[in-house]
Amino acid sequence: MSGVVARIGAGVNEWKLGEKVTVRPLLPCKNCRTCNEGNSHICPKLKFIGVDIAGAMQPEWIVPAELLHRIPEQITLRQGALIEPLAVAIHDVRMADLDPTDVITIVGAGPIGLLIGIVCVSRGHKTFITDIDQTRLDVAKSHGMIPVAPDQVEAAAREATNGLGTDVVFEVSGSAGGATLISTIVKPRGKIIVVGIHAELRQFNLQQIFHKEVTMQGARVYKSIDFDDAIAFLATRTKELEPLITKVFPVEDALEAYLSLTRGGSIKNLIAISEPAI
Repeated sequence: MSGVVARIGAGVNEWKLGEKVTVRPLLPCKNCRTCNEGNSHICPKLKFIGVDIAGAMQPEWIVPAELLHRIPEQITLRQGALIEPLAVAIHDVRMADLDPTDVITIVGAGPIGLLIGIVCVSRGHKTFITDIDQTRLDVAKSHGMIPVAPDQVEAAAREATNGLGTDVVFEVSGSAGGATLISTIVKPRGKIIVVGIHAELRQFNLQQIFHKEVTMQGARVYKSIDFDDAIAFLATRTKELEPLITKVFPVEDALEAYLSLTRGGSIKNLIAISEPAI
């Protein structure tokens, strides 16, 4: 999401009318042990703006000033809409604590999976990615990733690692197939980073996790530093990342913006709520 400051509340001095901003849409309780330990993004009472309460699908909305992040001049409002998903990807990679020589496999080439791959490639990692959508695999290839069909990714990962499997696997698909696949791709003593949302119980091979002493790590949304790093990353790569935006829909076509994602062939659709146009 991206927009401009339209009104300023009493006591807010660090912002000016018309400044371009994005919003870190998390409202933690700020009082629990998790928040006090610096992990407010996983607060048990966390409210997600746009999910639990009204968010950016309205012409104007009120948010605490502390949730705003300034969009620099070189990033347009259109490009600024990529900051939030990019912050997710940067947080995911941070949680993986990658070694410089790590080989990566990403399961799921949606916007988050692609952005994780772009971040990994920017750091010099050989990065495999798999998905059932060929359009998304083509985009991944254009960004330096190695696209592989789901039924071939295990063989490709082993061939590239002398039969071991990849050092780190990101599960970003949120699918039953992804949950089954990840434990077969990862090497002994490797890492699995669970990024995708799994709303249903999944069948998962715990025997492989035990047998290979694999570390599993969840990675949820982001911290403030991830937004700052996402803005810095995007600021130097606007031309590279803007093609991830498939189309900008007017708000009256919002339903079509969502439905088109179910038909394949799209990466990231945006919805223009109000002026200024993006």
